[in-house]
Amino acid sequence: MSNTLRFRLFLSYALLTAVILLVAGLTLTVAWQGVQDRIIQSRLATSVPLTTRLVRELWRNKTPLKDIALELSEPLEARNARLLLVRRGQIMGDSANSQLVGMPLSLDIPISRLRKTTREPMTGVVTAPDGQTYLYALMALFPSKNNATPGVPPVIVLQISPRRFPNVVQEIGKLLAGAAFMALLAGLAFSWFISRWITRPLTQIARAADKIAQGDLELQLQIRGPAEVEHVAQQFNHMAAEVRASRQAQQAFIANVSHDLKTPLTIIQGFAQALVEGIADDPDTIRRATQAIHHESLRMGRLVEQLLDLARLESGQMQLRRDPLNLKELVAETVDHFQPVAQEKGVILSLLGDDVLAMGDRDKLMQVCANLLDNALRYTPAGGLIVCRVERASDVPGMAAMIVQDTGPGIPTEEVDRIFERFYQVDKSRRGGSAGLGLAIVSEIVRAHQGRVEVTSKPGEGARFRVLLPIASSLIGSDNAAPH
Repeated sequence: MSNTLRFRLFLSYALLTAVILLVAGLTLTVAWQGVQDRIIQSRLATSVPLTTRLVRELWRNKTPLKDIALELSEPLEARNARLLLVRRGQIMGDSANSQLVGMPLSLDIPISRLRKTTREPMTGVVTAPDGQTYLYALMALFPSKNNATPGVPPVIVLQISPRRFPNVVQEIGKLLAGAAFMALLAGLAFSWFISRWITRPLTQIARAADKIAQGDLELQLQIRGPAEVEHVAQQFNHMAAEVRASRQAQQAFIANVSHDLKTPLTIIQGFAQALVEGIADDPDTIRRATQAIHHESLRMGRLVEQLLDLARLESGQMQLRRDPLNLKELVAETVDHFQPVAQEKGVILSLLGDDVLAMGDRDKLMQVCANLLDNALRYTPAGGLIVCRVERASDVPGMAAMIVQDTGPGIPTEEVDRIFERFYQVDKSRRGGSAGLGLAIVSEIVRAHQGRVEVTSKPGEGARFRVLLPIASSLIGSDNAAPH
C-alpha cells in the first residue's frame, strides 16, 4: 500500500497542505503582532492627551509627580495602561505602586522634538528599567509658559502598555488552530480524490498490461484524462497491436516454415523409403530417386540458410563490410548471371545508367540485386521486359538508386505494404518456386546499409523496385558498423 503511486500522491498532497497551513499560520501570527501593536499604540495615542490634561491640572495644584501617578492608577489600569512621569531622564512617578520611581529612563529623543509633542503625541517602543518592553505614547508637560526653559528637558507624560492584550494571542491561536484543522481535513479529502483521479487511468493501464501478459491480445484501452495519460494509453494500444501482429507473424512464420519444409521432407522421405525397401531396383529409378533427394536437400539447405541470414540481419549480428564499389558494375555482373535464364524464358533483360560509387558489402548487395531480378523473372511473362538502372537519386541528395522494373502483372495496391514480410507471396499458386524470403532479405540488407527500398506498382503495369543506398562520399568518416 505504501509503495503505490496513489498513496505517494496522497501523502505528498497531504504534506503540502500541512506545510501551507503551517506557513500561513506563522505568517498570520507575525502579521497579527504588527496589527496588534498598531492598535495598542492608537489607543494610547488617543488617551494620552486626556491623561496629560489631568496631570497638568494636578501639577498646577502643586501635587508631587509621584502622587499624581498614583492618583491616576485606577482609570489607567482599567484601560490596561500604565503612567510614567519622567523628568530629566529619571522616573518621577509610576502608577504601578511607584515601582520604577527614581530609576533612569532614556528615550533618546531630542528636546526640540519633545517640545513639539505638547500638541501631537508621539508613539513608539521603549524598554523600561524592569527589562520589559512596552508600547508607549507620550506628551511633554508644561505647567506654564514660564517653566518652558530652553535646553531643560520637560516633564514627560509617558503612557505605556504591554505589547499584548491578555489572552488575545491565545484566543486567536485557538481560532487559527481550529480553522487549520478543518482546512487540513478538507485538504486530505481533496488529496484523496485528486490522487485517485490521477492514478485511475494508470491503474487501468496496469490491469490491461496484466491481461495482455495472460494472453488477452484483443484488449483496447479507452481512457480519458490528462494529455500525458491519454498519450500513454494510445501508445499502449499501439504496443498491443504490435504484440498481436508479432504473435500473428510468429504463427504465420511457424506455419510457413512447416509448409516449406514439409514438401521437400516428404519427397526425400518417399524416395529414401523406396530405396531402402528395394522398390527402386532399376538404375534409372535409383538415379531419379537420388537426384530428387539431392535436389530437395539443396532446397532445404537454401531455405535454412535464408532463415539464418534473415535472423542474423534482423538481430544485427551479421557483420557487413564497407568497401567502395561501383554499383553499376555490381549490377552488370548480376545481370550477366541471369541472362541465360531470361533468354530461356523469352524475357529481355537490360541494364542502363551511370557509374555510381557506393560503400557497402559487395556480396550482400549482389544478393539484393539477385533477389530482385529473381523476383522479376518469376513474374514477368515471355516477351516481357526487365530493365535495371543505376543512377544518383535526384530527389534524395547523397543517395544512389538501383532500380529493377518489370512488365509483369504488377502488385495489387492492398498488398504492396506486405510484400517484404517473411514468407509472403502475392501469387500463392507460385509458392513451390520460392520460400517467400527473398524480398524480406532485401529489405533487411538495405536497412543495414543505411538505405531503404521503395515499391511502386499498378496492377497490369508491372512493378518497380528502387533501392536507395548512400553514395561513398556521404559515408566517409561515418560509423562502419551496421545499424541495429
